[in-house]
Amino acid sequence: MKQLKLMAMALVAALAFTACDNDDPEEPIIDPVIYPDMLVLNNGNWGANDANVLAHFSEDDGFVANIFAEVNGRQMGDLGQDMVVVGDEIYVAMNGSQVIYVTDKLMQVKHEIVATAGDMKLSPRYFCVAGDKVYVTYYEGFLGEINTKDYTVRTTAVGNSPEGLAYVGGKVFVANSGGALYPNYENTISVVDAAKFVEEEKIEVNLNPQMIVASTDGTKLYVNSFGDYAAVPAMLQTVSVASYKVSDLQYTDVKGICAGPADVLYVVTGSYNDQWQVTGTVNVYDTKAGADKGALFAEPVANYYSVSYSNGCVFVGASDYKTNGDVYVYDTKGQLLKHFDSQGLNPIKGVKL
Repeated sequence: MKQLKLMAMALVAALAFTACDNDDPEEPIIDPVIYPDMLVLNNGNWGANDANVLAHFSEDDGFVANIFAEVNGRQMGDLGQDMVVVGDEIYVAMNGSQVIYVTDKLMQVKHEIVATAGDMKLSPRYFCVAGDKVYVTYYEGFLGEINTKDYTVRTTAVGNSPEGLAYVGGKVFVANSGGALYPNYENTISVVDAAKFVEEEKIEVNLNPQMIVASTDGTKLYVNSFGDYAAVPAMLQTVSVASYKVSDLQYTDVKGICAGPADVLYVVTGSYNDQWQVTGTVNVYDTKAGADKGALFAEPVANYYSVSYSNGCVFVGASDYKTNGDVYVYDTKGQLLKHFDSQGLNPIKGVKL
């Protein structure tokens, strides 16, 4: 079976020796490891220990469901929140299990990072990468900095329930949602000096900020806030990195953003129905021109759940919160490359290796 072959390759390269007539061994034949070309992280359900990663292999257009469990012989745990590629390693934030896995590209665990504040374990949310540092938000109100050389972590306090973050010009900008304090959402972005690793100040934005994306030239931040799901609407705003001036962009019902290729921001818009489901449209915003370029593709996505971009591929996850999700993979021209069952609940992040 393909799975058994892949797992065997991952754990040890197979060496085949043959003997000549004089019993001298020939050079060993090394069977190379085959790595996936796409990974999809499934968030799972709170407390269900059912987060997993689906791997796609371009060699034969095949999939391995729950590759983490196949390789490591155990489940990932609770609530896979984010996944990022750093060189030859993959970092996975497990929010419910309060651990960050560092794996190889076959999801074999190399290291586990657990951060604490006093006696309290911290719950990782989202990543951003700058040089040899990985920055991570912790839901208990902290920003973490991971040294990728030795996996050590230092933390500093920010606002309540931080979510997305971005690194620009020696500073880390952190969206403080206040979500754990519902209905008292926050409306601030913490500005953290990356060298001193202390919060310098806070910038006021719309209520309940979630994700932050920096423009390619580093002059602006794009902030997606969810509002209060009632009187205060979801918005997309820009923040000047130089002056911290905040301006509104003319999008309504913004449900998600992610950085695309150079000077492209993907903006998902759509309204909730009475079942709290969204039919999402993925819009293309040109950050250099400051202009909307229309929808990436014509047909909106039912049960929209997530959007992410990696190496020329736009991953859109769909979920009904009850059954396996769907993953749609598009190129940057809006052509559908693949549509497949995520083999898990709530596909939240895709990466192209």
